Amino acid sequence: MARILVIDDQPHIRLVIQELLAIDGHDVDVAENGKTALAMTEFNGYDLIITDIFMPEKDGIEVITALKKYLKQVKIIAMSGGTTNINADYLLKTAKIMGASVVLHKPLDFDRLRNAVTELLAG
Repeated sequence: MARILVIDDQPHIRLVIQELLAIDGHDVDVAENGKTALAMTEFNGYDLIITDIFMPEKDGIEVITALKKYLKQVKIIAMSGGTTNINADYLLKTAKIMGASVVLHKPLDFDRLRNAVTELLAG
């Protein structure tokens, strides 16, 4: 199947997504922030990257921007529940403008996530 990187600062979300996608046969790596994730992309080829938007170190918008500079063809799913100061719709709209292929609201609908992964990997 595919090689996927999941980036989220919440350990339980990383674990659930990793296990869900592993059940589907994917090889899934995880990172707790954008800085770690970008370092991982230098050494590993990923077919798909799933990133949270609001994280420490480097946020998801910074990750998307960096990835689109040197991995132009990489497919990206951005996800966010927003923050107390920033609406999730705004963050996800920005992620889409910066190059995310699909955007999803948190809390995640795991069926929608699986469908998005399947569609992006097929296309």
